[in-house]
Amino acid sequence: MTPDTHRSDSARTRPAKPPLSREAIVRTALLLIDESGIDAVSMRKVATRLDTAAASLYVYVADRKDLLEAAYDLALADVPVGHGGPADWRAELEGLVTDQIHVLATHDDIALVALVEAQVGPNALAITERVLALLRRGGLAEGSLLAAADLLDQYTASTAVERASWARRVRAEAERADVSDASMQAARNRLGRVYDALPETEFPEIRALRAQLDESDPDDRHRWKLGAIITGITS
Repeated sequence: MTPDTHRSDSARTRPAKPPLSREAIVRTALLLIDESGIDAVSMRKVATRLDTAAASLYVYVADRKDLLEAAYDLALADVPVGHGGPADWRAELEGLVTDQIHVLATHDDIALVALVEAQVGPNALAITERVLALLRRGGLAEGSLLAAADLLDQYTASTAVERASWARRVRAEAERADVSDASMQAARNRLGRVYDALPETEFPEIRALRAQLDESDPDDRHRWKLGAIITGITS
């Protein structure tokens, strides 16, 4: 067999690469975000994962910003959006916001994308449309609808980023060789140790609420915050 024949046979037996597409590029970017956060995403790294040249990506995405926004919208595809919903508009709105936070937080810090500017991908727009409809059903004045939806968007994104950041820190500490239940608990109680060290004469309110740090549940805090926001914008 000649060298040329060998190369020809290898080319025939090598599995064909999947065709490059915008969907494949965006899904690869989302996988990189899941692994290491949005800072890990570059056109070069995405191209490497897809076994292609970075220049070829620009046929399908305009730039890194376009890529991150598309990845954000792809993540939102997992958020269930009602169209009729229960009679209780408030319960549906609270559920929709909570589902968004949960979905976004599972994709590391991707919600940072939405803190920079409003997102207008198809899934983001579908959620915004539903939020506006629910707020209107709740009696919110016409002139306040967009501002209220923006406030809920900001709360959603910032809460998702906070949860993702906490989850990343817990994972990092869990990967340490000397990790133990005691050290994990100590990590969770850093804020508590700071509160405990404050002089009670200077910080009586903080010290008085110290016990709530141990008793407070993140989901309970979320429900309270979201309830306060919705009550405030609809009152």
